[in-house]
Amino acid sequence: MTNYGFVHLEYGGQHRDHSLQVLTKLRRQLADGSNRFVLAIVDNARSAGGEALRDTEFEDSFLIAGDNSNREFTGWDRGIAALLARSGEPDAWIFSNDTIARTHAWSEGRVAGFSSEIKRLGVHPGPWLFGEINDFPRSTMTPLGPLLEWVSTYCFAMNANLRRQLGTLSPGNELLDSLVYDSFEPERRLFRDNVDEAYVDFVSAWLIKDESDPSRQRRFKWDHEWHKASPFSAENFDDLRMKARCVLSESMLSVRARQLGADIRSPYDARNARAHIRSSLQLVADKLWEKFLLKRLRLQRS
Repeated sequence: MTNYGFVHLEYGGQHRDHSLQVLTKLRRQLADGSNRFVLAIVDNARSAGGEALRDTEFEDSFLIAGDNSNREFTGWDRGIAALLARSGEPDAWIFSNDTIARTHAWSEGRVAGFSSEIKRLGVHPGPWLFGEINDFPRSTMTPLGPLLEWVSTYCFAMNANLRRQLGTLSPGNELLDSLVYDSFEPERRLFRDNVDEAYVDFVSAWLIKDESDPSRQRRFKWDHEWHKASPFSAENFDDLRMKARCVLSESMLSVRARQLGADIRSPYDARNARAHIRSSLQLVADKLWEKFLLKRLRLQRS
């Protein structure tokens, strides 16, 4: 028997029904005999209160108020604490936020692939982190160490081994406050000077609109931008600041997992499709050139 703990983060309940549809699909794919499923929905728009959820396919499901100090990461931590107090540590944790309902399409095939890999990882006793993988254009220094790729955190999973070692998903407000400015000043940037310049440039190309540099996104291999990307200004600063903290938390979660010896797995890589095509074409070209050289070498020897 495998116990699964789902912790879903929302800000208000407007996307809850659609999110539950996706989570229920995952639960059905993971169902196997006596497996048990508990769902905690954390509403970061609530400051207090909670209730049981009815008419779900989960053995136990409930709604609680969250902690929005570091958006989804502190909200997930609140959900972890509530689920642990209610039913103990599950074998595997699945974390999500309402991005799964707003901007991602979950076909039956996608759900099946996602679930089957979680099932396969369920028998692995070592620490593991699972989700879609994105990569930096080159090795990039995060505040906790170098990183080539990271797991997207709109929907991801880990086992109890890694969860216990991490302690919390949020790296802590004190650390984040030391990396991102807390107020707008025209002569300052969003990130403090102790954050690596290459990391700042990469993240800023996704967060901040800059009409003076239209090629910036392409230069950093972003094929899209944050849906609330906006110019760096006093009016937009709070949104940009909080999102920057989340981006830091996301990338540092992968660094922390690697430092704890976790295997990082994905159903597929969510990297830039054009980069994959280019690398595939390069591989074909290299192999053709290799065959040409071998043929010429054989002719020279004959």
